[in-house]
Amino acid sequence: MNATISDRGPVPVTYRWAMLILSYLCMLGFAFTLQSLPPVLTLIIEDLGLTHTQAGLLMSLFALPPVFTSIFTGFFSDRLGPYRVGIVSFVLMIAGVMLFAFSGNFLHAGVARIIAGIGASTLAIVSAKIVSQWFGGREIGTAMGIFNTAMPVGTIICFSSFGNIGERLGWRMVMFIAAAVGVAGFIAFLTIFKSAPKQYRAITTAEKREDRRLFSNLRAIAGPVWMVGLCWMWFNAAVISFSTFAPDYFISRGATITLAGVLVSMLMWGSLVLSPIIGRLVDKLGNNDMFIGVGGMLLGISIYLVTKVERALFPMALMSFAVAFVPAPVFSFPAKVLRQEILGLVFGLYFMMSSLGMFFGPYVAGFVRDKSGMYETSFILLSVIALLITLTAFISRRVMRSKSLRGL
Repeated sequence: MNATISDRGPVPVTYRWAMLILSYLCMLGFAFTLQSLPPVLTLIIEDLGLTHTQAGLLMSLFALPPVFTSIFTGFFSDRLGPYRVGIVSFVLMIAGVMLFAFSGNFLHAGVARIIAGIGASTLAIVSAKIVSQWFGGREIGTAMGIFNTAMPVGTIICFSSFGNIGERLGWRMVMFIAAAVGVAGFIAFLTIFKSAPKQYRAITTAEKREDRRLFSNLRAIAGPVWMVGLCWMWFNAAVISFSTFAPDYFISRGATITLAGVLVSMLMWGSLVLSPIIGRLVDKLGNNDMFIGVGGMLLGISIYLVTKVERALFPMALMSFAVAFVPAPVFSFPAKVLRQEILGLVFGLYFMMSSLGMFFGPYVAGFVRDKSGMYETSFILLSVIALLITLTAFISRRVMRSKSLRGL
């Protein structure tokens, strides 16, 4: 039989690929909302008269809501459905970007980023849920591999083009473009969305009982999983902080705003090309913590080298390589050590940890830049944060080995 019955009428089984495209558009909206600010940060600082601490806080405020809401977002998405939650998410995200475009001071801009952060982070979780529902147990690896390239693609587009657009037409035009991407995704969501066929999203009674026991499930998460979550927090703190201030740093070194954006966009080329390969190697070799640790070490070295060499091309290329080592091992690890019915909770936890890193990282980096008067000090701090990835992964490996030995 070629069609199944969903909540909104007959749906062909092949419609899941249309839903994958829709989820991809949703994640592009998230990427554009997050990354529209760094390429034109220099222009915003000049126009609104901000300190670097305030500029970093604008990125941090975007990530503040998910620190508290990520776990509960999945809860409400389960009960209200991704369609209703998705509509609210789009409205908040677009409204936040538009309010930011019209802001005239730090307070208004900060409130706008909080609103945009609530909408965009909720939309990211809803998008992943949609993919999981439509591809549950069937080509889920392929679907998630495609889905996870949306963030690098959106980041590359933003950093490669928004600096030039902002220089020619003003930074507010960049925000209007980001809002337009969100509106296009919203129209597609209203037009394309259909609930997954029931056999794709069936949940057993036992799983429903488990879903209600939030705190007992949190206690069931193994120590190494929490350690890997910490690695993900350090990773996002270092990468998002660097990408926030690197364009302004390169401009201060004499680069044009366009060249600065292109240099920083190199961060994501490695993930776009190498992540599927790294994921395959993790499947073959295991040792998730080893890959994470190597990625953290290379990331720390490359951030440090940016301020020590005349030309930034080599450290940026090394950083692009390093960034590809971390995401796939992080997100494939929980399935190896935990039962299936609490994986959604773990991914909510990981999103909370990444948001925590995105919150404190840019703020602290901007604060250190203001106090020291130079970016070199901030980037040394980010190098140390990146090396914490390696240290935490090493501790996780020791814990895993000690548990294995005790089990013998």
